[in-house]
This record gives sequence, C-alpha cells and structure tokens, in this order.
Amino acid sequence: MSKVLILNGSPRIDGNTTTLLSYIEKGVLNMGGEVENILLSNLNIRPCINCLRCTKSDNCILNDDINIVLDAGLKAKNIVFGTPISNWFTSSFLKLILDRVVLTEKGVFENTGVVFAIITESKTDQTLNCMLNILMKLVNDRKMIYKGKIIASGVLEIGALTKLEDFKDEAITLGQSIVSSV
Repeated sequence: MSKVLILNGSPRIDGNTTTLLSYIEKGVLNMGGEVENILLSNLNIRPCINCLRCTKSDNCILNDDINIVLDAGLKAKNIVFGTPISNWFTSSFLKLILDRVVLTEKGVFENTGVVFAIITESKTDQTLNCMLNILMKLVNDRKMIYKGKIIASGVLEIGALTKLEDFKDEAITLGQSIVSSV
C-alpha cells in the first residue's frame, strides 16, 4: 500500500488549502492508498539554526515537533506540500519544514514522490513562476521525484474553492495519479 503524507501549510484549519488537499486525499484513497495529514500550524516547529549537529547524531538539537514530520516522512512514499501563497512564497509554516536540514539529512525527501498543491489569489502571477522555480530546485537538490502540481488560482475568499468544481476533479485525478505511479 502506498503511503502519502499530506503537509498542510495553511494557517487556517478549514481554509481553501485544506479543501484542495481533501480532494487530493480522496483521489489517493480511491486508489487504495493510505494518507496521513499533518496541519503544520498545529505543530511547534522552530527555524533551523543550521548547526549541522543532525549530521552527526540521530536527532535535531532543537526541542520542537520536527520529529512528528520526520517520522511520518520516513514512512511515506509520497509527500504533498499544500500551501497558500503568502508574501510571494509558500506559507511560513511550510517554509520552516523546507528549511530544516534534519529532514534532508535523515533521508525524508530522497527518492520520495512530491506534489505541490498551491492556492493563489491571482490568475496570472510572475511571483508564482519564481516560487515554482525555487521549489523545483529544492526537488532536484534533495533528490525528490516530482509527480505534479495543482494551482488553484483566483481563490481568495474563505470557502471559495468549494465553488470551483474544476479544481476538485483535477485534484482528485492528481491524488489518484500519485498512487498509481508508484
């Protein structure tokens, strides 16, 4: 069975990012996959201090909740990074995860399938392309396997995504493809 870890970087518990990720989850479950969801805003994750002690020991010296993500990530074949665009990049909650050296050092990302689920207000946004280029550099640098993305653009109001059925079908199909491409 394929295990998919969904990391929800939204600060809102039931916002548009959560809705989009629920559609991806439905697709994964339809294909017999297993899902673990983590709402990053519920965790106490501190910024990496780049001390590199995790390269010499089994743990990060920061006393926070990174081990929750580490343990779930090591069990997952695929990771879905869900985020609204906030201040021209991923949410600060997701950025904290992407910055933590311990996750890379312990092999969470290597040979793991990755999908991006992005919520954005603008339908045309040059900062979106810049952000996607940076995320793809992370994918390549950390030896992840890129499996796709969904960008729900034109979504600003809370709950607006439920009105946009086009994204629902696309997200379910993406969820199905994550599992079927293992």
